Amino acid sequence: MKTLIHIIPTLQNGGAETVLSRLVEEFYMSGVKQYVITLQGAPSDFHYSEISKHAKVLDWKTDLNTVDQTILKNSDAPVLAWMYSAILFSHKLKRRLKSQNPITWNIRHSSFRWNQLYQKVALFGFAVWSHIKDPKIIYCSYRSKEVHEKYFFSKKNRTVIQNRLAKRIKPLSSEFLSTEKPFLLYVGRYDPVKGPDRLIKIAQIFLKNNKTYSLTIAGSGWKDEIIPQDLKSKVLLAGNVSNISELYQQAVVLLFTSYTEGYPNVLVEASVSGTPIIGFQAGDSKL
Repeated sequence: MKTLIHIIPTLQNGGAETVLSRLVEEFYMSGVKQYVITLQGAPSDFHYSEISKHAKVLDWKTDLNTVDQTILKNSDAPVLAWMYSAILFSHKLKRRLKSQNPITWNIRHSSFRWNQLYQKVALFGFAVWSHIKDPKIIYCSYRSKEVHEKYFFSKKNRTVIQNRLAKRIKPLSSEFLSTEKPFLLYVGRYDPVKGPDRLIKIAQIFLKNNKTYSLTIAGSGWKDEIIPQDLKSKVLLAGNVSNISELYQQAVVLLFTSYTEGYPNVLVEASVSGTPIIGFQAGDSKL
């Protein structure tokens, strides 16, 4: 049986974690034994219960000895490091344990905003490191590859694997047929790079002139105080939704407001659900 080790910061409800959840299941069905090592995860993380059905989940902070023993017992198993902090951790772990695990960098970012100076400086550091370590690199989007190579990342052993459908979209059953007012939909955590300012501005203009409509926001981090007073009665904060299918299939439109992305999962989900999309260009969204 083949073995694969994933290393990722958490199993919260983010784009990378959603893709990992589906990937772990598919590798499991193919007979691949997997370990998922989190850097600051917890059993309460959104994807923990689903991923733990198909892979052994270990948290480095609470079970360091088991993590070490797992690496040592599988010292030649490939490691897929998800995102920058996991990439850094993976190499430190390999050096400390003197293991032979080949490490693949799984890069999920496409770019940084103008004010993220620390991240941009760090990107140059990773670029230098990529020439020293010469790792295999997986980019989640063509835009991500283009941006990182502008920062002088190694052009050897790299490929682009775009996200495909990460969540299973279930047909809308009769009991979920909407009898409420038509609503616009936004899916994503609260994060400045996701364009919450754009979303609020669009909602204020559109809902003011279209009083029969409302806005549903699905995702973590959104709080009532973020929503302007004039929108509070027209906005539903749904939080993390376990089955997003119903919302996609009932929504009038999905609003995509991100400033930066890799390959956005929500666009694939909306397309498969037949949901019209109105949005800005970010990452590979135009594809």
